Amino acid sequence: MKNYTSFILSALICFGVTVSAQPVKPLWSQSVPEGVAWQMVTSLGNYVIGTADGLAGIDPDKGTVIWRNRDVGKVAADNVKQLGSSPMLSVSTGATVYFVDPFSGQIKFDSRSAGINEIKDQYVLYQANGILISGRNAENKDILIMSSMSDGKVAWKIEDDFGRFVTANEISPSELLIVTLFYNYKVNPADGKIIWKNDVSEANQQMQNMGAFGNLMKQAAGNMAQNLDFNVQFYRHPTKPIFFVASEQEGKAATTGFTTTTSNGGPSYHTKYTAFDLNNGDRIWKKDLDLSGKTGGVYFDDKGLVVMPDDGANTKVNCYDYTTQAGQWGKKGRGVNVKGGIYGYEKVKDGFVLMSQNTSGKNFLSFLSLSIGELTFDKPVQIDGRLIYSEVTPKGLFFLTTEEINILDLTTGKLLLDKGISTAPALTAMDGNTVHIFDTREKVLKQLDKSNGALKIASVEIKFEGNESPSSIEKRGTGILVSSSQNMTLIGADGKQVYKKYFEAPREPGVIRALRYAQAVRAAYIGAAAYTASAAFQSAGQQVKEEDQASGVVLQGIGQAYGELGNAASDFAKKSFQAANARFKATQAGDNFTVMLTKQDKNNVLIKVNKDTGATEGVIDLGKDNAPNYTMDGVTGGVFYAPTNDKLTGYKF
Repeated sequence: MKNYTSFILSALICFGVTVSAQPVKPLWSQSVPEGVAWQMVTSLGNYVIGTADGLAGIDPDKGTVIWRNRDVGKVAADNVKQLGSSPMLSVSTGATVYFVDPFSGQIKFDSRSAGINEIKDQYVLYQANGILISGRNAENKDILIMSSMSDGKVAWKIEDDFGRFVTANEISPSELLIVTLFYNYKVNPADGKIIWKNDVSEANQQMQNMGAFGNLMKQAAGNMAQNLDFNVQFYRHPTKPIFFVASEQEGKAATTGFTTTTSNGGPSYHTKYTAFDLNNGDRIWKKDLDLSGKTGGVYFDDKGLVVMPDDGANTKVNCYDYTTQAGQWGKKGRGVNVKGGIYGYEKVKDGFVLMSQNTSGKNFLSFLSLSIGELTFDKPVQIDGRLIYSEVTPKGLFFLTTEEINILDLTTGKLLLDKGISTAPALTAMDGNTVHIFDTREKVLKQLDKSNGALKIASVEIKFEGNESPSSIEKRGTGILVSSSQNMTLIGADGKQVYKKYFEAPREPGVIRALRYAQAVRAAYIGAAAYTASAAFQSAGQQVKEEDQASGVVLQGIGQAYGELGNAASDFAKKSFQAANARFKATQAGDNFTVMLTKQDKNNVLIKVNKDTGATEGVIDLGKDNAPNYTMDGVTGGVFYAPTNDKLTGYKF
């Protein structure tokens, strides 16, 4: 009986591959005489192809050419990328870098005509309808350019020895704050007129006072900064006209002046925090606040600036008066000791849950009371993995890390579950107070009630074919769908298996790449649907990037779209915001199927699989080519395939 059952199960597994589903009919077919070198779908859904003579934007539903850009010439796919987290395309031809509007194909910046030889950083300013670009000019001097998104021309430029661009903040339609390595500037974004300028650090002032020798030192520091990854952070108070610049530095400890090392042999760090008046640029503190450790969390409290550094082994957290810089917590105002370096915090009730990690990689949770400026737990709580999500519930702090789920009693510091549930963020699904979890240790689904801490096993052991492990779960109306790249199984409310499917993967990595990226984009949108504020979007993006760089960048881009585009007046901003909105709606409307890539009759095929039934509902044949020229929009289900060099076909799952 056992062997017979195994035979039936194997047959059902294979059935998902051999079933003859109806081929998906093409939506359109387009002749491309100049040839289709490559294709891409941006995170906001712009469908762009590279040809022998330039770029073209294609209507994904009709196949018609929306725009052509032959000015950039033939360009390789690797040289076309999204500009940071904005929808703008950065196109590099070697000698010249262009920024191209993906909605119109128009060039919004041309590095050669702008007089910039080397681009280091860029920042899209949606309110000002411009792009801020920094780098070096033909004389190898620092240059900062504002390029208009209306006509692509240079609106204004700043040529100054500022070192490197750090960030920009649109304070108002007539005020733009620019933070660089050596200077802060407040300028009018319309004409670039400098309202005020000041030195970022005391060191910069000292170099300026040293005359010609100081200028040489400054130039050397600026040259080094061009090729270094440096950590300079900007913080603006939400209500007061104050901003802070934090500069992380390696080597010389703030307390001794000598180079020191941490307990694990690595270099020590310290961070200087400088407070500025936003109205006139003046320093608020006479001296920089120099703290041991890497740049960490910052919180604006009514009493002062709460700084939570990452000092590796033992960190001091303190609240500093906005005017006097005086420390207000701990013995003689020297701060509160926290085990490990703080990498994050959660504001709850009247304090913070601090997330820290020591030099051995162990993670801890502590609770810091804002009212008394003290830690309330007898000792920090050790957890597995880095904290990703937390939520205050009647039983305490429900939290999810990269490795486990548990509930923390905020009064006693005790964990509700003796053994945390081993899992990963993608292997959890929340449905009100119920959290569905795939336990990676026990290979079963579990259900946790956040409100009372009740836990139960909700399935039998789940095993996947092809040496795969589950990579995601989601709540369906018919149960919980557990899936990986090539496996799907649906577990009903009774804990029994509704169906199980396995699709053997093609062995050629070139076949899978486009589908994987499309799935990452879709996953980013789905993950973002649970968030409502742009800050939460971008925070989630940082967390997602720890596991998936591509989808994390996409998620941050969505946050930027919602945070900066919604109230902006420019045409580009409006189009970007509308595109982001449309993407969300498409994601939510088309969540009833998934797409798998497998082999059928020795051909590579994309298969549409119904999530609720496991039925194969459509097939797109990609032929026998080991690296077919296709791309996919994971949000809308659009598939774009070039069966020959001069032909393009569009499908829709």
